[in-house]
Amino acid sequence: MKSWRLISAEETALDQWQSFTRKTFLKPNGVKRPFHIWGGVNDMSGAVIALTPDNLVVIAEQFRPGPNKVMLELPAGFIDPGEDPKAGTMRELLEETGYASDDVEFLGASHWTAYENLESHYFLARDCRKVANQSLDPDELINVKLITIDELIDNATNDLMCDKAAILFAYEKLKKIKEGNN
Repeated sequence: MKSWRLISAEETALDQWQSFTRKTFLKPNGVKRPFHIWGGVNDMSGAVIALTPDNLVVIAEQFRPGPNKVMLELPAGFIDPGEDPKAGTMRELLEETGYASDDVEFLGASHWTAYENLESHYFLARDCRKVANQSLDPDELINVKLITIDELIDNATNDLMCDKAAILFAYEKLKKIKEGNN
């Protein structure tokens, strides 16, 4: 299988949070094929499984317009251009929840779907402590909840959260933490 050759990529911003990229490819059979891809050319996001000292998971409960329901999600958000993914993810944790940690481990990165540019970076943060009040963007309405690791896994398997790839990356570590084998 040969990759298709990218001919052009034109980014169209809808607002400060959403953009699309029109990518046109030349397929191996000589046919040009345009696609509208969600996300800007270099968009990145980060999400964190944030564990308190007693191994409860810090969750951001919020309404999500795509699935049209309230979801119990990992603290997450966009990484600013030029910002380190870890620093940006920890900034989002602090802004959305008021929690912070110095014990942060990179879990992995992935794309949500085959039709988006967004590269999502996932982290596990231990010994998270409440150090500040939330500092939410005007459009954000987030309730902070603490749940168990089992509840986190249930949320992922029952479509109550996005960023499920983080759970896959951390699954074995979470099992060991839950069993007391940190």
